[in-house]
Amino acid sequence: MIEQKLLKFVIFMRSGIPINAHMITSVHVKFRNSTIAGKEGVLYFQLIRNRKVKLITTHFRIYPEEWNAQQTAIQWENAAAERQNYLQTMDSELKKEIRQIRELIELLDKKGNYTVNEFREHYLNRSFSGNLFPFVEYLIKILANKKRIKTASIYATTLRSFARFRFGQDIVIDKIDNDILLNYEAYLKNNSMRKNSISCYMRALRAIYNQAVRKGLTTQKQPFSDIYTGVDKTIKRAVGEEIITQLKNMDLSRQKELEVARDMFMFSFYMRGMSFVDMANLRISNVKNGYITYTRSKTKQVLTVKMEVCMEKIIARYKNQTVKDYLLPIYNKDNYNHVSHLRTSNKRLKRISNLLALEKSISSYVARHSWASIAHQKGIAIEIISESMGHENETTTRIYLASLGQSVIDKANAKIIALE
Repeated sequence: MIEQKLLKFVIFMRSGIPINAHMITSVHVKFRNSTIAGKEGVLYFQLIRNRKVKLITTHFRIYPEEWNAQQTAIQWENAAAERQNYLQTMDSELKKEIRQIRELIELLDKKGNYTVNEFREHYLNRSFSGNLFPFVEYLIKILANKKRIKTASIYATTLRSFARFRFGQDIVIDKIDNDILLNYEAYLKNNSMRKNSISCYMRALRAIYNQAVRKGLTTQKQPFSDIYTGVDKTIKRAVGEEIITQLKNMDLSRQKELEVARDMFMFSFYMRGMSFVDMANLRISNVKNGYITYTRSKTKQVLTVKMEVCMEKIIARYKNQTVKDYLLPIYNKDNYNHVSHLRTSNKRLKRISNLLALEKSISSYVARHSWASIAHQKGIAIEIISESMGHENETTTRIYLASLGQSVIDKANAKIIALE
């Protein structure tokens, strides 16, 4: 039988300040009857902190006669043999749950003050169990709630990769050391992953590890000290005006999916290398007085692009295929995740690349680099290219770019997308 002292307890927390009634966390195990006669009820935890109460329903199901309310204990003496086995198993599992709650409280105590809502969230997500996988999943959820979709996607990809390296076996964060990371790095290299991609995974793991340190799941042991987390300069892939023209003139009317992918690529090119996520989020309200004005998601910079005939044709072509008030046919009523649509679009662009017999496949980002490359070949000044693309780190250039008028940029773009 579960001992009374395990089932009914009050844990006092100290968070670096004098303890008082407001800083007491109490956790009680209670039983709730089913609303249906003859059905099992459920055990639940009642959490109280700072006079706030939260309930956590468990998966433990028992009948009313199997619960001793006075002793707050499961009782199985009068149950049938098979039922006794079930109740004894619950006894063991419930003790484990209680130990986890105690461990969680100790970890949160290291973090400092916290709310009962935070306690409940961490417990339900198992994010403070000390293991890596649930902690990363918890961080991904937090990032998604904050609309930081790209970072959440990187964390998710890194988690899947590291899990494959571990053959699906989780690891306690406190056990992550330099040897494990070096082995993971070697594993990625053996799988022909590029240096910058490996570095991206390692930076993600380092960020996750540092957050675990801040939350008291481990102490800082500098396991990334010998791991490369830099970014090598890479040759940006761009295609010339001839290929862009071929792409533009392809007859894809019998392959509608490819046609949409091609048109979104061309729209990006026409919009001075607009990113896929920014295209996906364009609304009808972004178009006004012959211009498309939008806020670049990466830098939060506001860019304005003059509407050219080629852009108008694409918008008109898909006017009846968009959802809600979106300008382009990227989202659909079942999926508003730009990452999945980007993945699909790039797969289709790869098929188009094969049709054109290109040496290297194009992707959505090629449109941006191609615009810049073609602009440079046409003699467009570097400062105009920088301004047109919304570069934020061209500090010196921006000092004297302030006087550039919109018409200068409009004329530059018109010259480039003419594809003469």
